Amino acid sequence: MPDVTDDKREFKIGRPTVVRQGRTLRFLPTATWSGSPQGRRNLEKKGVSVRVVNVSTLKPIDGKRFRRLTSGVKGVVTVEEHTIIGGLASAIAFALRGQALPIEAVAVQDCFGQSALNYEQLLEHYGLTDAAVVKAVKKVLRQ
Repeated sequence: MPDVTDDKREFKIGRPTVVRQGRTLRFLPTATWSGSPQGRRNLEKKGVSVRVVNVSTLKPIDGKRFRRLTSGVKGVVTVEEHTIIGGLASAIAFALRGQALPIEAVAVQDCFGQSALNYEQLLEHYGLTDAAVVKAVKKVLRQ
């Protein structure tokens, strides 16, 4: 996977970092999934300004920081190569509880593991694709 962070950026456990600025929506991917820039560009062509926030660690969750990072947006989409249960989506939903902010999660559903010939087949099998992210964005924005 390509690096999504700058080598000069200080890594701190529990601290999410902004990878790309945007106004309409926040992507909160884990460090292992960065997706393709093409999906983001397709959204931006439709007027969706995406801010990408890299969440490289789940604990400790800084609820105040996440509320600041998501302030003024129309929704949040989390993306992770982890089960939907007990991962990033759960942690973010808990951190943002009480806010009237739609959240969608692109993650591995509650199912048994699968083998594949390559990484791309696994992403496709589990629905961790750019198309799934775009679908989640449309759902959050009610488009």
